[in-house]
Amino acid sequence: MPASQNGVEGSSERPTASYELRILDPKRIKLFRTGGVTRLTLQDECTYLRIIAARAFPLSDPDHYIGFLDGAGKDIGILVDPSHLDPESRQILDEELEKRYFVPVVERVISVKEEYGAVYWRVETDRGEKEFVVRNLRDNIQELSSTRLLITDVDGNRFEFPDINRLDAKSLGIIMRNL
Repeated sequence: MPASQNGVEGSSERPTASYELRILDPKRIKLFRTGGVTRLTLQDECTYLRIIAARAFPLSDPDHYIGFLDGAGKDIGILVDPSHLDPESRQILDEELEKRYFVPVVERVISVKEEYGAVYWRVETDRGEKEFVVRNLRDNIQELSSTRLLITDVDGNRFEFPDINRLDAKSLGIIMRNL
């Protein structure tokens, strides 16, 4: 009898994915950098030579539930509350998350131009003046609340509009047409 997809002869059952969530103990974690690469050591276990830190809930709870992946993108585990890390590890984690979740906040729209389905923005942000292009605005706007938006440009950069009601009429009109 041929083996089925789950490797059991004669079985027609589909394999079920199983996943065990691993909660990491902050007292056992040490983050450090070697040659600009962030590494993670789990005390009495192992060292991961390259890690990626990501928020599980980047918008609703950015200060808790930090996931760690190894260099191959495989799960290491989740840290529930990073405030319990040692100060050096906490600093490194904060820097890694800041790089990953860099999102300038738009404070003022200087100009907006729409051409052939692309919208060209020139804005003043909390990080200075920026220019960016958005194609398919409808697909690249994320409503975080009724007045708060996140717009992703053609390069994957994100820009936060904390209160669209504070935008000029032309900019607000473009956004409202595409929601």
